[in-house]
Amino acid sequence: MKKLLALVLALCIVLCTSCNDNITSSVDSSDNSTSVTESAQNSSETTEDDNVSLDELCDVVLNSTEFPAMSKTEMTEMLDMIMDFSEYGIEEYAVYQQAMSVHLCEVIVIRTSDVKATIEALEQRKDVLINQLAFYPEQQEAAKNTVVGSKNDICYLITHKDAKTAEKALLQKI
Repeated sequence: MKKLLALVLALCIVLCTSCNDNITSSVDSSDNSTSVTESAQNSSETTEDDNVSLDELCDVVLNSTEFPAMSKTEMTEMLDMIMDFSEYGIEEYAVYQQAMSVHLCEVIVIRTSDVKATIEALEQRKDVLINQLAFYPEQQEAAKNTVVGSKNDICYLITHKDAKTAEKALLQKI
């Protein structure tokens, strides 16, 4: 019961934070909104193969199929709820989640020195999505279709009802 209450509280925090960020950005500027592409251009996180940033790889995923409004998660408290990135030798990561938790979409792209351990951590995250966070039919479908994989030193988790299409686009870009 305590875990369920903690989960509900965490989802409320995400929802409130996302709503607050959306309100703040729309009030602060009308033409200065940050898109995934713009944040990717500002990122210094690049793959070894072709100097594509992790944010650009996320952009490829998000543009491969119809995702709900997504934003980069950078709050330490939220990232700690997803996984302990430092525990797995993770050098760089980009995490995007839906602005409204009703969809349960998530994109995590990671550069790591320990692919096996990172894949195991992402599989644990997938299990949490399926068994703890998916309540509604649309969420259950997205969680069930979550893909976890790797190519070279890049590992990823994509939660979406059409995650296979997004994965295909990502793998072509890596």
